[in-house]
Amino acid sequence: MKKKLLRTFVICQFVLFAGLILYPSVAVAQYGPAKKPDIYFVATPHEVVEIMLRLADVKKGDVIYDLGCGDGRIVIAAAKKAGARAYGYDIDPDMVKKSQENVSRERVGHLVEIHEQDIFELDLRGATVITLYLLPKLNVRLIPQLDKLKPGVRIVSHEFDMEGVMPDAEAVVNRLDGKTSKIYLWTTPLKKIDKNAKNR
Repeated sequence: MKKKLLRTFVICQFVLFAGLILYPSVAVAQYGPAKKPDIYFVATPHEVVEIMLRLADVKKGDVIYDLGCGDGRIVIAAAKKAGARAYGYDIDPDMVKKSQENVSRERVGHLVEIHEQDIFELDLRGATVITLYLLPKLNVRLIPQLDKLKPGVRIVSHEFDMEGVMPDAEAVVNRLDGKTSKIYLWTTPLKKIDKNAKNR
């Protein structure tokens, strides 16, 4: 009896191990992200999304990277309104699944892709426009990646600025709920603020 139980246990362990190798994506979906999200999803109002895309002058031919894409509304809007190719990245598998469902429902799958990925390990050099709704400290963490971008890439952020970097433009959006949102735009190469100059 003990030998039979031991043999069954070994077989189960082998099957589990083989499954993790052959189907790693299934393992991620079952057990959640390898890393805890740095920020949890808060939806950007649709009217703010529209102004973000206008401020960044998104047009057909652009390639949008939405870092922390949530439910996919920004990349979907970029595809529907401008015909731009757009990529959404999020580390939360539940939000990735929701985004993919929304992309399918809006029938923009020919222009939009959603990927489960840590944005701080992402090569951003394929983008012409980057959209953000992160915390200020997370915007700052992205600076080394943004510094690698070719000139002319537009970076637009809902609500939060980027400490140490001067924006090219700012806008205030009057939202339908009666509140306001602020939007920041930067263009690469980033214009770094000389901290020493402020103390002179």
